[in-house]
Amino acid sequence: MGRDDMSRKNELILNQLSSALMKNDDFLSALSLSKMLNVSETVIRKKVDEMNEMLVQAHLGSIEKKPRKGIRLIYDPQNAQKIAELFSNYEYIDITAGEELLYVYLRVLLSSNVERITVTRLSEMVYQSVPVCSRHLETCAQWLSLFNIQLSIKRNYGISLQGSEENKRLAIKHLVINDPIHSVEQSIQQFAKGINLELLKSCIADIEKEWNFTFAEESYKSILLYAALAITRSDFSVLHLSESEEEIVVKYNEYNLAQSIFRIINKKFYVNIPESEVKYFAIQLLCSKMIHTQEIPAKEELTSYDKKLKQFVHKIISVISDIMNVDLMDDNELYYGLLNHIRPAIFRMKFEKHSTKELTNFIQQEYKQTYRVSWALSALFEEYYDIKITSTELSYITLYIQTSLERRMRPLKIALVTELGMGLNQMFCNKIRMSIPKIDEIAIFSYHEVKIDVVGKYDLIVTTSKLDFDQEKVVQIKSLLSNTGVEELKQKIEIIRTQQLMDQRKFDPRCHNLFDPKLILIHPMVSDKEELLQRMNQVLNAGGYVTEHYIKTVLDREKTVSTYIGNGVAIPHGFQTYVNESKVVIAVLKEPLAWNSTDEVRLVFMLALRINNAYESKRTQAFYQGFLKLIDTDYDVEKLMEMDQNELYRYLMR
Repeated sequence: MGRDDMSRKNELILNQLSSALMKNDDFLSALSLSKMLNVSETVIRKKVDEMNEMLVQAHLGSIEKKPRKGIRLIYDPQNAQKIAELFSNYEYIDITAGEELLYVYLRVLLSSNVERITVTRLSEMVYQSVPVCSRHLETCAQWLSLFNIQLSIKRNYGISLQGSEENKRLAIKHLVINDPIHSVEQSIQQFAKGINLELLKSCIADIEKEWNFTFAEESYKSILLYAALAITRSDFSVLHLSESEEEIVVKYNEYNLAQSIFRIINKKFYVNIPESEVKYFAIQLLCSKMIHTQEIPAKEELTSYDKKLKQFVHKIISVISDIMNVDLMDDNELYYGLLNHIRPAIFRMKFEKHSTKELTNFIQQEYKQTYRVSWALSALFEEYYDIKITSTELSYITLYIQTSLERRMRPLKIALVTELGMGLNQMFCNKIRMSIPKIDEIAIFSYHEVKIDVVGKYDLIVTTSKLDFDQEKVVQIKSLLSNTGVEELKQKIEIIRTQQLMDQRKFDPRCHNLFDPKLILIHPMVSDKEELLQRMNQVLNAGGYVTEHYIKTVLDREKTVSTYIGNGVAIPHGFQTYVNESKVVIAVLKEPLAWNSTDEVRLVFMLALRINNAYESKRTQAFYQGFLKLIDTDYDVEKLMEMDQNELYRYLMR
């Protein structure tokens, strides 16, 4: 080791020694200090004397020694910064042992933006000989291989790392999280050199205000790291996402959050972060648990997460089916409804803390048994996602389950209009019950005495003679006792049950997340159109669904074009640029409200819809299809007007 290297090592020991003494008010023995600095006790005693002389000359303090107690630093805390500067005018790298030394090597290798570094240069940076450095690089190679990164050393060329940018960032993240020496912020400065960390923190603070929630400590640190790497590495590295990753990630709220974060970052840092970085950022937020445990390769993490979610939904349905002793596994409406609900629900439970007590109370009273059974799912959420399910989210899930039960359990009522005797009629009734399940009632009427106002109340009218009313409900069969007659009846019942389901369902399950009981305003006390729009925007903004700029675009649109669409209904909406998460606010007015110079409204839907990708586009199309059915006639609108908050929400979720 040359004279310059010896000088740097001496300065390094002084730096570490001063740092150790300032961190401890009590006496430290020479033995404990020697273990901390990985040098001999003789070196410690020598450096203590040297340090004491420097402190006294600089009038910054002194070293106190006591037999059988050890050494401590006597100084004025106001001089702490000056003492640190006295012993730190060079690049500082810890001298450590074991796993900590491995992290020192990895920090140097992974923070270098160039493709290679020589072994000699690395040995100088870690203050170890070239042979020792080479041995430690073998351990580094094993660690990096866990992330599919290959470390190679070539004579006269140096050390290089081969691997995708995605894998390198995963390795950096794991290193930062598990580094026992440095804080997350110190590591960010190391791996994202030149980053303005305070400015980045202000961007995240803006997002927390915009989305109306506060990140937990762990999430906050992850976001800082991911964003800093995106800002500093996107210029010289390229991320490659698969088509399946591109398609899946946009379905999750983490993607919307990522878009909002980078919109602010682009503005404040004067950069243009590519879309691939935004989607990668969202994937990391979504799959952080898997990344931490290294259970799966980086390229498969998102697909595995989505697969895990689908398995989780199947598990929920299986558990409920077993407990309630009813098979719901083939109910696709229930499956897709829960799948589309739980995606953002996990996001809400991670980041948001709001609840809807009114909905929870209503569900507890209205569907006691189903709600109690649903509590069995709390353990599943903890097992799969390490989160505690809220009573509000449990109430939502209860509604999906209850609706499935009602779809499955609703029996049909049949009117039998016949000229035959009672004996044959009873035989036919028994044959129907044996052949067709879930028949609640079969009422027998004489052909000559039948009245439309009586049989019209039944789901199906079975007859052997021609009737002059309600042909859609009538099944005319030649023989009551033939197998052909029963098969005709089965086919008609299947058609009716399918139609019942279509009549019940207003919106595609993809649209269910657009609605929320908190976003349904029944008889709001407003005096005019603008006050109503401000009130509706207020509930959107309070939930973090839109930014503070959204309302201006709504009002500006109303000044140029009327959003009245007939039947006493209006659909005000603003620019999607200021929408964080797609939602619909509904206002049911007690009295008609003037909307323009000629029209009055009774029902208002404020639409805050994002259409930034194919998934959001299809969901928006599905919403409008359901919406047109919802308000098709005056009768449909009147029906909505008569509902309270919970009834209307349930009606929309059918």
